Formats: sequence, structure tokens, C-alpha cells
Amino acid sequence: MYIIGKVLKPKGLKGEVKVEIITSFPDHFETLHTVYRNENDQWIPLGIREARREGAFVFIRFDQVESIEQAEELRNEYLYIPEDELTPLAEDEYYIHDLIGMLVVDEQRNRIGELVQVDTYAGNDVYVIKAPDGKEFLIPAIKDVVKKVDVPNKTMIIHRMEGLID
Repeated sequence: MYIIGKVLKPKGLKGEVKVEIITSFPDHFETLHTVYRNENDQWIPLGIREARREGAFVFIRFDQVESIEQAEELRNEYLYIPEDELTPLAEDEYYIHDLIGMLVVDEQRNRIGELVQVDTYAGNDVYVIKAPDGKEFLIPAIKDVVKKVDVPNKTMIIHRMEGLID
């Protein structure tokens, strides 16, 4: 299961909730019929009656939630979807969850560190790499730097440009 949102709070009296979008594909909410929440290691389905996006948030009415009290019970719950409902990616696109934890090496296979975070910006993403000594480096997610991403082997090869890692 993969996180796509977090319930922030109820909106109104009839059970609608405000959800923080935690996905690169926010329009996906408008086509989903079911999301899941985790309760005591059990996946609980939540049928979606209606979803509408407003900026960085989506407002959802669930089939089973009819009141502000029921909506309040969902506060701070993460919403998940199964892997088979993830939006298909184009070539050279990756899910953040596939990148986190990757071993990052240079073209000579020298270990640089582990990819621990992805920061998303309008221009390009930035990868935060943690070296074995604890130092962190910021690597732009551009083709001039990232030469190969091997998801099955959890490895990324980068071009070590001057001043990039010092």
C-alpha cells in the first residue's frame, strides 16, 4: 500500500474531510473509488462518494462518513492505495518511494551515500544524499547529473560534477 494523502480535519457538518495531497498525481483522487486506512495493521476500505481538488488539498466525502463526528475520527489518518492503482509512469520517471534508500554511487562506482529524501521544486527535484560520515549532499535530479536509476537493484549512478560533492 502507498500513501497518497493525510486527513487534516473535517469540513462542514456532513462528514466531508480536508485531505493533504501526498502524491505527484493529485488528479488521481478524482478517479479513485476506494482508499484505505490502516487500523491495527488491518486495511480498512473507505469508499469515495465525492472528491474535489482545491489547490494543494482535496475534499472528500466517504460513503461511510455522514457526520462531523465520524469525520473527526479520521483526523490525522493517512490514506493509501494498492500498488496496482498507482498512476503509470513514463520512461525516466520514478516514484519517490522507489528512490528512498537507494545506494548512490559515481560513474567509477565509488560510494557516495544513501538517498534519504526527495525535495520537489518547480524546476526540478533535488535528492538529499547522506554520506557514510553523516554529511548530506544535495543532488539536482537532472540528466547531466543522474546517469542511471536502477530501481530493482536500488542503485543510482551520478556524474560527479566539480563542486557537487565536496
